[in-house]
Amino acid sequence: MRINYNAPAMRANNALNVADNRVAASLQKLSSGYKVNSAKDNPSGYAIGRRMSAQMKGITAATQNANTGISIIETADGALTEVHEMLQRMNELAVKGETGTLTTADRKMLDQELQQLKSEVARIAKDTEFNGQTLLDGSFDLKGYTNNLSVKVGYYSDEVLDKIYTINKLTVVYDEKGKIDLDETKQRFTAGNNFPDGVEITSVGENCLTITDSKGFEITLDVMEENKITTLSGSTDSEEMTLVSFPSGALDGVTVDGSNGAVVGSYSIDNVDVTFDAAGNVTGIAGFQGTGFPAGSTAAVAGNAIVITDPASGDTWQFTPKAPTPPAAGTVNYSNINATIEASGSVVSYTNLELDITGIGAMDTQIGANEGQILEIRVPEISLQRLGITGAEVTTEEKSADANVAIKGAIAYVSDARSRLGAYQNRLEHTVGSLDITNENMTASYSRIMDVDLSEEMTYYTTQQVVEQAAISMLAQANERPSQVLQLLQ
Repeated sequence: MRINYNAPAMRANNALNVADNRVAASLQKLSSGYKVNSAKDNPSGYAIGRRMSAQMKGITAATQNANTGISIIETADGALTEVHEMLQRMNELAVKGETGTLTTADRKMLDQELQQLKSEVARIAKDTEFNGQTLLDGSFDLKGYTNNLSVKVGYYSDEVLDKIYTINKLTVVYDEKGKIDLDETKQRFTAGNNFPDGVEITSVGENCLTITDSKGFEITLDVMEENKITTLSGSTDSEEMTLVSFPSGALDGVTVDGSNGAVVGSYSIDNVDVTFDAAGNVTGIAGFQGTGFPAGSTAAVAGNAIVITDPASGDTWQFTPKAPTPPAAGTVNYSNINATIEASGSVVSYTNLELDITGIGAMDTQIGANEGQILEIRVPEISLQRLGITGAEVTTEEKSADANVAIKGAIAYVSDARSRLGAYQNRLEHTVGSLDITNENMTASYSRIMDVDLSEEMTYYTTQQVVEQAAISMLAQANERPSQVLQLLQ
């Protein structure tokens, strides 16, 4: 027997420490409710649990985002409900205005109500907000840009890919009412790079036109009204010769600034010898020289007129010389006959017009716990220009008929916008349901990894507590053994 080193006591103490640590760990699990309280308890389970915890919190936040998105859509749709009602009333007013039984005073009263309704539509579009952000001014619709300040990208469909589209030539032709002529304009449209095959101009508004194909591709362009050209007119500065006709049919040559000399510009007959017969009829010309006409232009006689022809394009300019008074046979020299062709309305032409379709601008709603899990909500612009009713009025039968057509187009536009918003709302409601189910299943999985089984752990705790009590008792017995050696010394 030894008294310096009590090995049995040391063994009993080690066993007591092990039992105590197990009891302490079991107490932590029972008190926290988790079987994984630190990385040492289950390294892989702890890492998985932390990721799942972040995922569940992210899903909870995403659910809140989706519900907020639904609230935004409900706000916008609520405003559009009133816009719809006002458009319906405007349509009634336009129909009433088309009848011939109304007096001027009657039409004035109808028009006053129509103008007030238009103002209210504009106000609603401007003032409808959610969390300080305006919803109906186009801020949350996809953006596009052009390389010409006179043309803007008003709208494009989801089927339009993010690219730069080139329009080789676009000539916008206006009718006598100042409205875009669909048939004339679509004939003067030439698509360029990146446009799908078969695109054409299919509809026009007050100051916009829509390019579509049969597969959902759609781009609407807004054309600035202040650049509108009305008509082409020509005159000469001398009574000796009159400009009778010019290539006004060659509308593709007219530009906004009138810089294309093929139609708009200054011309001069510097010299021409015209031969008349005794009755004053033109019988021949010679020595034609001109400035401003296309290179290679030639002059010939047509009836009693001089016709100058551009052989490249076939364009013609027709001048009628003043015959000698009294009529007499002979040759008359005409020089420095200056003519001017001016543009004042009917066409605007653009070449190499580039449309930069960005694909950005919609309201990004985070509907998932991870990066990139977003839903882009497009809220279309609601404005008098976009609705096409800026100039709508019912002061005459004719204007009432035009307003009727425009208002029906506006109703269709708002209906389409509300349909889109309704589809977004349905999708978000399904998103919320999906997120709730995912969160439920994720929570169950997390619980299986992290939560402690109390009945099982309580059984383990009781066992370790008995072991600990036995270890304490044995340690006490082991500590008594050295004192027994004293009996040998007595």
